[in-house]
Amino acid sequence: MLQQAQQCAAEQAPESAYYALLDQSHGRLVERRVQVFNAPPELSETWVNLAAFVSVERCGVREGQSFHNQSWYILSRCIPAEKAAQLIQDHRGTIENRVHWVKDVVQQEDASLIQAAEPATLMALLRSWAISIFRRAGHDSMTKATRLFCHDLPKLISFL
Repeated sequence: MLQQAQQCAAEQAPESAYYALLDQSHGRLVERRVQVFNAPPELSETWVNLAAFVSVERCGVREGQSFHNQSWYILSRCIPAEKAAQLIQDHRGTIENRVHWVKDVVQQEDASLIQAAEPATLMALLRSWAISIFRRAGHDSMTKATRLFCHDLPKLISFL
């Protein structure tokens, strides 16, 4: 499908395009170009409800290093590039702020000394489980929830 999306972009003009200068904080400067391309009708025979491809090119400077990457997304209906950009950004923000950041900063997952695949996978599962449990119990702050439950084994077991 990626090759088909790239071929669409090479052979047709975008249905819509959007350009933004983003995130000038924390030593970053990121430019983002979003383009929406109509998917050829024959692809809907293989990929049900496929209507469009979205290309997102990000380039800029992070921590003094330049970068360039391109991501692709699919849509079940053709929408303006600016709206696609906002949906993608909202999704990324949700994942980054509610899961990835919590695992990296609060749970210090990247600092784990566990290297073997099976134990590392188990720990990742337990970290995700903890986030889910605390959120289900009504806690938005994982730091506060961890402090609240860290010495209350009966309460933690009650979540099982």
